[in-house]
Amino acid sequence: MKFEYTDYHIHSKWSHDIKEFGPSFENYLDIAEKNEINICFLDHYELYYIENDETYPFYDGKIEQYLDEIDKVKASYDFVLSGLEVDYYTDYKIKLREFMDDYGKDFDFIAGTIHETDIGLPVTNRDKLVELLGKKGVKQVVNNFFELSEEMIRSQIFQNICHLDTIFRYINIRDLVPTFDTDVSDERVLNLGRLCIKNNTSIEYNLSGLKFPIKRPFPSKSVITQLKREGAKIFVGSDSHSINYFRTSISKVKKAYKFLKKIDKKRSSRNT
Repeated sequence: MKFEYTDYHIHSKWSHDIKEFGPSFENYLDIAEKNEINICFLDHYELYYIENDETYPFYDGKIEQYLDEIDKVKASYDFVLSGLEVDYYTDYKIKLREFMDDYGKDFDFIAGTIHETDIGLPVTNRDKLVELLGKKGVKQVVNNFFELSEEMIRSQIFQNICHLDTIFRYINIRDLVPTFDTDVSDERVLNLGRLCIKNNTSIEYNLSGLKFPIKRPFPSKSVITQLKREGAKIFVGSDSHSINYFRTSISKVKKAYKFLKKIDKKRSSRNT
């Protein structure tokens, strides 16, 4: 790639949680070039909705259109990567493997993710999460998230995983306070990260948590430090859904990479 640092998590209007007239691929280019940062478009790709929701951006085979559009951009700009943020569902294992077989080589970067433990109730949407908590309770929702995350990692469908502990975006002491018997410990997140290390799966250091009640990255700085020391492969993403957010996140992305490099240097000095 052209520049030293890469933001691996950029969303365009192809993502369902961006308004119809949201940013196109092209809208990001000048800002990225001026600030000397590579960008990877990681738009949401959720098979359940692709099959069942006619309003979903990728419905009815539109992935081919997506590829055509982004390939045209890549032909002119050597700091752009094509990617997808693909949701994992237990009942879609076979279809997810088939999708990776069919399209894995057409993209530069694909990352697995979990936004829903129950279809239609994403834990990353506060109102939907509150609805889910009314049905299952905090402990069960958190447990389900970590169980599904472990299942996703063990499946080895994806070589990269986004925001390991995004379940804590709203479930934390600043917002939807977990019950005393709910395990929200760092050790639980570390165990997911260690499973990624075992399976040679890259982990995202997702900076978007800073704008939510949790007020920290996913995973936390202390967790990512420990995982990096243990040999984890890390990529950094701003999780930008708008041009303005991307613009303000560039310096944070670069700072995050420098922070990770310091950990590597300390680790290597200890081993010599």
